[in-house]
Amino acid sequence: MTPPAPASTTDSTISVGGRQRNYLLTVPAGYDGTEPLPLIFALHSLTVDYHVIPTSSGLTTAAKNRTFISVYPSGLLGEGNKPYWNAAPVKDNYDVTFITALLDHLESMLCIDTSKVFSLGMSNGAQLSSLLACRLDGRIAAIGAISGVEYDEPCTAPPTAVIAFHGTKDPFVPYDGGGLNSVTIADLNYYDGRIPAGTPTPPGVEASMARWASHNRCKAKPVTKKISATVEERIWQGCAAPTELYVIAGGGHTWPGICYPGMEETFGMCTNDIEATPLMMDLMLGANQ
Repeated sequence: MTPPAPASTTDSTISVGGRQRNYLLTVPAGYDGTEPLPLIFALHSLTVDYHVIPTSSGLTTAAKNRTFISVYPSGLLGEGNKPYWNAAPVKDNYDVTFITALLDHLESMLCIDTSKVFSLGMSNGAQLSSLLACRLDGRIAAIGAISGVEYDEPCTAPPTAVIAFHGTKDPFVPYDGGGLNSVTIADLNYYDGRIPAGTPTPPGVEASMARWASHNRCKAKPVTKKISATVEERIWQGCAAPTELYVIAGGGHTWPGICYPGMEETFGMCTNDIEATPLMMDLMLGANQ
């Protein structure tokens, strides 16, 4: 049994690989150290400071109606002294090592339901969530990927729940692939043009989700449903783990349901026809939690 901890959000560090790594940790009200709680990793986008993620991800709002522990780690500082994640599927990935060590640390000091550890993020954070699902030997039960779902071979994990969201006009992480994918970001910020030979290039959204569907032992074609004039829901059937994609026709590099005035000029169209955070929470924690 772990000791009780007061409800709080603390800014902490952990030493991994000789580096001090930063993270925010939020423990909910009522945590008593006896009831195992779900743990959600929320991973920032490229250049975005981890301190803003509790609000910008909608998890602060979600925590009003659901009970979970949340952690908001920071990537290292790269080009322009801005944070990034190395989400490239290289053999020795230091950010996979970091998140693994952080998960070990949190499980050692808090009462966590190890069957309900999740990772979500947007863009570069979605890319790392995708890699963690494949690399952490089944310790990640589900991922939520906004504007950055990838499938990283070799993927040695058991079937893993995936819910993804992507706009067809994303100007930074294009729907059909290319742009600021995980390999490009890692190369720009860390490898400096010397990415390890043989590192596979991530495919676009369609190919990534098809590979996840195959990995999760789904039927080949999803059932599609129009949610609105611009949003299509695709849910694969017969899966060993839920596999879902929301396609936003004409959508940009944005978080569905969290739209800010003036953002569309740079990031493209943002939709309020669906809310990504509640949908991710329903898949991860259950609709009635």
